[in-house]
Parts: sequence; structure tokens; C-alpha cells
Amino acid sequence: MFSKEVHSRVYFISLACLAASLPLSVFTTSIFQIVLLANWMLEGRFGEKWSIFRGRKSLWLILSIYLVFLVGLIYTSDFTYAFHDLKIKLPLMVLVVIMGTTPPVSREQLKWILLALVAGVLIGSLASISVLAGIIDIPYKDMREISLFVSHIRFSLLINVSIFSLVYIIFNRDFSPRKWEPAIYTMALVWLVIFLFILQAITGILIFLGVSFILFWVYLFRVRNIVMRWTLAVFVLAAAMISLSMLSKSLGRFYNVEQIDPETIEQTSPGGRPYVHDFNLPFIENGHYIWLYFCEPELEQEWNRISELDYKGEDRQGNKVKYTLIRYLTSMGLRKDSVGVNRLSREDVALIEQGKANYLYGKRLSYYARIYEILWQIDVYRKGGNPSGHSVTQRILYFQAALGIIKEHPWLGVGTGDVRIAYAEYYDRMGSPLNQRWRLRAHNQYLTFLLTYGISGFLWIIFSQLYPVYLEGKFNDYFIRMFLLVGFLSMLNEDTLETHTGVSFIAFFYALFLLATVPEKKA
Repeated sequence: MFSKEVHSRVYFISLACLAASLPLSVFTTSIFQIVLLANWMLEGRFGEKWSIFRGRKSLWLILSIYLVFLVGLIYTSDFTYAFHDLKIKLPLMVLVVIMGTTPPVSREQLKWILLALVAGVLIGSLASISVLAGIIDIPYKDMREISLFVSHIRFSLLINVSIFSLVYIIFNRDFSPRKWEPAIYTMALVWLVIFLFILQAITGILIFLGVSFILFWVYLFRVRNIVMRWTLAVFVLAAAMISLSMLSKSLGRFYNVEQIDPETIEQTSPGGRPYVHDFNLPFIENGHYIWLYFCEPELEQEWNRISELDYKGEDRQGNKVKYTLIRYLTSMGLRKDSVGVNRLSREDVALIEQGKANYLYGKRLSYYARIYEILWQIDVYRKGGNPSGHSVTQRILYFQAALGIIKEHPWLGVGTGDVRIAYAEYYDRMGSPLNQRWRLRAHNQYLTFLLTYGISGFLWIIFSQLYPVYLEGKFNDYFIRMFLLVGFLSMLNEDTLETHTGVSFIAFFYALFLLATVPEKKA
């Protein structure tokens, strides 16, 4: 119906729109995948496409991953979940076939596809900042919720790909031929790095730091000026040492705990009521023991006088007001009595009502607050506290559950549909301390593959992802190296391939950089 040129133009525009949609809309991400498929079907030329498909071994290998998913149906019992999972992972097959049997995009087109991604990410970041500034009136509980369109972790992965793509575009003359282009792209790059830290997505930040460090040393040799090369090397090493020093300082600050003598501790409040001191509960906030200097009658009376939320009720995050108040007072070094409550400002009361259990959490751009939260979760878990609702320490039990299931089904796994059942049975059998709503899976894609498809399926999936890089002659290609680092590192802390956005992210950029572009010319 249409000429080859028209289909080629639709293909390129759809790729660019899909790239821009990934950080902005799950709906349009699906729409442009459908447009790509429709364009591929309407274009015809199936004989030519079959010839390409038959001769391109990398396509067979990549698609064999989906075959592993299908084989997992043979020994599964929950087919509802299985078919849902297969549906989510369809882009792994569809985008690979479309982009692997279509003539590659030019370097100029690749540039515009990447800039479309950057544009989408920039729009998403500006929307988030508008929420933070109050321009867009949307309530949020913490910084991670200012990501409006996709989860903050997926958004941080897209930010990373945008940042590292901009680095290449800036320093590659073929991608930035006009004098004004590097300056514009550099401003976008700097803003995205700043915003990534504002977003406080720890997974994305660690990936940024890790990939930056690795790519720096891989490509440092391309700097021909020896003085500049060594200057950059010293700068990066110094930055790494400063970061480690800051982390060490944070640890020291967290564990700088006040010394209390049980023999001489005060027994009554200024109001004359007795304190309760429980030295058997070693939990701390900002170096102060939570369960010392506790006078509940005064605490309840004074809190109910200054707040609309009842002392025995729940805060706006669904936690008991009582415990949020106790932790908050402790974090300020105040005693849990009438004097302590009366020293709270209106801002403090509002933060407690919002569910902030430490005054540090009210500092929106404080990185120590985020580090403190992680250290606090680990400290509470080590001291026997329940990890339910604590994102970091819950993962310890998730990993334990995954490893336990893998030991029970080492070679073939539990099958495509029985992941949810296997976890539920394991948590019940082991008497997990996690509340029902927090009994989730590993948050690690590698462990998920291992327990679902066993050692054999896991090894084949990894092999079928990596060996095509060699077959396509892309082993030294910057973009595929960068993307594999971002994607593979993300899978250490997330089930990246278990959501529509995550699958679309992996499938699109893997197929784009591996199959839809020509190999990078050697420098």
C-alpha cells in the first residue's frame, strides 16, 4: 500500500516516540509498540524478513529466552499467573523480531531517537520538580513519589541511559556537528545528574556511580593527552575516596550513641510523674535510646491537646501516631513527656502527623537522611526488630526465601506460573516475621530466573543475552556496553523484567543498540 520509504519513516518516528514515551506513559509506550508491529506487518516483504531472520543467529538465541518461558508452562500449576507473565514479557519477542529484521537506523537517526528519550526524561523531571515546588498540587510522602508517570526506580534507569547517551553525543563529533550543540546537551546532562540525586532513587544513583566508574576506566585510554589523562584519573580516584569518607562519617555519626548510667538516670518527669526506662530495648534514633525517659500519661495528654490526630490513632502513612511521636521526640534528643511535646514546633507536629518518625526525614534534600534511614533499618533488624515495611531489610528475607526455594527446585525451578505460590508456601512454612502485605519476591531478577527456571534455564537465559553481542560484532560498542551495565546492575536490586515498563525498557534498548544500529566505528 505504501512505499518502502514511508514504512521506513514510520519505523523511525515510532522508535523515537517509543523512546520518549518510556519515561512518560505506560499507555503510549504500549501504543507505539503496537504501531511498530502494525507497520512491520503492513510493510510485507516477509520473504526478505524471513531470510534475514533465518541467517541472523543472534535472533534465534534471543528468542530462545522466550522459549524457556514457554517450557516453564509444562510443569506449572497456576496458568492464570503464567499467561499474565508471558503477556508482560511479549515485548522481548516482538521488539526483537521487528528491529532485528528491519534495516538498521542510521547514526543520525539513532541520535534523534536518543534525544527523544532525553526529551521525555527532561519533561518527566520538570513535572517532578513542579510537584516538589508545589506548582503541581499532588501530595507525596517522600521524594521517591515525585516520579509521576513511572516508578522512581524505572525512571532512574531511564535517566541513567539518557545521561550516558548524552556523554557520547557531546564528545562524538558526528553526533554534535554544530558548535552550539555540545553546550545545550551539556546543560541537559548536568541537570539530569542533579535531578537523579534529587530523586533519591538509591538504585539509580548506585548504578550511575558504578557505570560511570567502569566506563571511565574503559575509555580513559582514548584521552591522548597524558597530562589530561592522569589528571582525570586522579580526580576520579579522589572523588571515590571522598565518597567513601562521607559514608564512613555517616556511619560514625549514626553510632555515636549517648552514654546512660542506669544507676543514676532520673526516675520522674518535671511534672512529677514516673518515667519508664526499658534498657532491654536497644533501639536508637540519632544516638538517643528510644525507650528511656518515657512518660505515657503526659505524652498522650499533651499530644491530644496540640494535634487533631488521636494519640492512639494512625498517622497519614498508616502507622501508630504513638510510635511516630516517640521516635520523633527521641530523634530531637527530647524526653517523652509533657516538656518534650511542648517543645515541638508547628512544623514538627505536621511532620509527625505525616508519618515522619525522625526530624531528619523532614529535610527533603538531605542525603544523610536517606543514608540514615537505611542504616536505621539495618540496625533495627540486627537488634531483632520486624523488617515489615522497611524496604532495605525486607530484601534480606526476600533473598533468603528465594535461595530456599532454589535449593528445593535447583535444576528446573518451579515453573513460569508458580513463583507466587512458591513464595507464599515458603513464608508460611518458615513462619516468616513479615506481615502478609510485605511477603513479596526477591527483588533480584537473577534469583527470580533461578527459582523459576532452575540452573539450566538461568544459564541459558544469560548466555542468550550475552553471546549475541559477540555475534553482532558489538563487543566494543559504547551503547551496548553502557546499556548492559545499566540493565544488568538494575537486576541485582529489582525484578526488572516483571513489569511492563521494565520489560519494555530492557527489550527496546537491547534491540535498538544490538540489532537496530550498525556497529560503532573503531576510534
